Amino acid sequence: SLAGIHKILRRLKIRYKRGRRYLHSPDPEYDEKLAVIHTIRELVMAEPQRFVLVYQDEFTYYRRPTVAQGYAVQGSDEPHARQGLRSNLYQRIAASLDVLSGRLFCWQRQRFDRWTLIRYYQDLEAAYPNAELIFVVQDNWPVHFHEDILAALVDSKIVLVPLPTYAPWTNPMEKVWRKLYQEVLHLHDFADRWDELKVEVGDWLNQFADGSTNLLRYVGLCPD
Repeated sequence: SLAGIHKILRRLKIRYKRGRRYLHSPDPEYDEKLAVIHTIRELVMAEPQRFVLVYQDEFTYYRRPTVAQGYAVQGSDEPHARQGLRSNLYQRIAASLDVLSGRLFCWQRQRFDRWTLIRYYQDLEAAYPNAELIFVVQDNWPVHFHEDILAALVDSKIVLVPLPTYAPWTNPMEKVWRKLYQEVLHLHDFADRWDELKVEVGDWLNQFADGSTNLLRYVGLCPD
């Protein structure tokens, strides 16, 4: 009976719960890849004048605001994520976070194909003229390790380091994007002011161009 089933479930402490998104990395080299990154970080911390370590990632944002919780007057309607009257445009960002300084090196572009990424890596290399090697830790998006990109970086200071597959929690850049959502993109009021939104996002990114201990602390890279 339903009553009997209910008693059994209570006895087993099983409850009816809302599901949540969940992903487990299937990478058999998960621990080994993280160990390599840990070793690189120790090297960079020991010789910061010679070596640089950054976490890199791409991100897409849209003209229409994302819906989220927000503050509103008690008893009033919920905060509105006004969608505007135009098509939902998008913009791409590539960014690299320096693990020692909290410096955020960013590009905004319509898209990031392999040729755009090559130019991005070249610009990143130019941003660290005194470094002997720049380790770029990133996920396994196929474009990141395309043969044209690998060929273009043969004689550069850039060393591409893969994260474990399907493991976004291992990339601190994901928390940078979360912070961008919280402070700019959730419930924004630029729905019909696309160019202004891109400027707003650019200004937010640029505040970390010279480094930020607070940003490192936020993403979990600050030792204290």
